[in-house]
Amino acid sequence: MFAYTLQTSMNHDQLAALLPVMRHLDELWIHRDTLIYSAASPDTASTVVQTLTVQGLAGENAAQAPSVAAVDGGMVLTVIMGAADVPAELAAVLATWNVMPHRLRRLNAADAPAQVLELYLPDTGPQDRRRELQELGQRWDADLALMSTAEKQPRRRLVAFDMDSTLIECEVIDELAKRAGVGDAVAAVTARAMRGELDFRSSFRERMSKLQGLDSAVLEDIAASLPIMAGAERLLRALAAQGHYTVILSGGFDFFARRLQQRLGVDEIHANCLEIRDGALTGEVVGEIVDGQRKVDLLQRVAGEQGIAMADTVAVGDGANDLPMLHTAGLGVAFHAKPIVREEAPHCVMHGDLDALLYLLGVGDDEVGS
Repeated sequence: MFAYTLQTSMNHDQLAALLPVMRHLDELWIHRDTLIYSAASPDTASTVVQTLTVQGLAGENAAQAPSVAAVDGGMVLTVIMGAADVPAELAAVLATWNVMPHRLRRLNAADAPAQVLELYLPDTGPQDRRRELQELGQRWDADLALMSTAEKQPRRRLVAFDMDSTLIECEVIDELAKRAGVGDAVAAVTARAMRGELDFRSSFRERMSKLQGLDSAVLEDIAASLPIMAGAERLLRALAAQGHYTVILSGGFDFFARRLQQRLGVDEIHANCLEIRDGALTGEVVGEIVDGQRKVDLLQRVAGEQGIAMADTVAVGDGANDLPMLHTAGLGVAFHAKPIVREEAPHCVMHGDLDALLYLLGVGDDEVGS
């Protein structure tokens, strides 16, 4: 650890100049009149001092870095850049919020193509900054999430995933429809349902009816070639290693969810059960349809069975039928989602792979590996 004693307080322009330097630092604390930072080498430490000097922030190297305790309360802003470093404009945004971070932490590797930073802030006030963060994200090619420090605290969680277009890169019902020769008709209905333009239950029954008579042998063919979402395998390995409980809550089909469970090591699955008679799909499902409300009910039930508080649950999905569970979970994340879901979800990941969820949980690359 290195320390630099300041003669004057840091301002947001000087913070802007320091943001690129964070690529070479694991973390930086702004503690009263002292900057405390971890650097890989004395050369990197010198770069920090040179940057401060150029910005007119006079000071001197401290003989010893003071101990710094974590600050209770406040907020954490996570910035996941798509293909660049965190822009200096971020400091100007914080200035409009009238806050200065007391800690900055880099979550990804120093040689990664883009930065991922956590900024620990005092309370940012009662304003809902979700829309502002979404607009900044679109402009910067980034994902930004603001949550309380309590939400970032490590603990055992229940993490629930939608399946289609979340854990896999397709909608299985559309793949079945292609085999039945009604691909375009079903895909159009699926797209409208996921955008929230149609009631999920009625549109699901409509799509299912078009699959009547489809040879059940195609299920095995499709299951054998499911395209796994980028980052899913790394994410599920990390969640398992950290002791989290994972579940698939899907409006798709349990035949395919079970395959994913085996491949990804998911603890539990809940999905629709296709009715098969005489080797063919009947166009119906067995049991209750898993729609948005059913996902909420299942999330609450599994959390209770596992002894996990709802505040410690995480839900991830992409479609309009996922919104109820995204709002019910302690942390709801829309992943590469449809516009209505992006607008209404508590948090969004639009630019990273699925394992970017780890950053929102406060888990850095050095804790996970490749």
